Amino acid sequence: MTCHKRYKIQKKVREHHRKLRKEAKKRGHKKPRKDPGVPNSAPFKEALLREAELRKQRLEELKQQQKLDRQKELEKKRKLETNPDIKPSNVEPMEKEFGLCKTENKAKSGKQNSKKLYCQELKKVIEASDVVLE
Repeated sequence: MTCHKRYKIQKKVREHHRKLRKEAKKRGHKKPRKDPGVPNSAPFKEALLREAELRKQRLEELKQQQKLDRQKELEKKRKLETNPDIKPSNVEPMEKEFGLCKTENKAKSGKQNSKKLYCQELKKVIEASDVVLE
């Protein structure tokens, strides 16, 4: 295909797209219709409203349950990531030597959180390591 023909096709495509965009602007965006609700003259209106409320509550409870399940799964995965072969008794003397985990009463809340995080990371590293050099 020659370059002249290819550029001509590209120009036609651009013009076509421009026309479509222009038409879309003229028509405007269609807004979704608002739910009018249940009319007052409808029989059993109160029952329908109660059912709708119950459905909303069930959906909310279901979402919360799923959220809790996801959090539990993440916790399980995090526990499995650490190596289960190493016994926790080997880790405790190292913590006492470093003196990092026993600072809960000494530190303030801001420092305490950072030291707890550091301690947790240290535990993970020690558990995952094969050899620890002092």
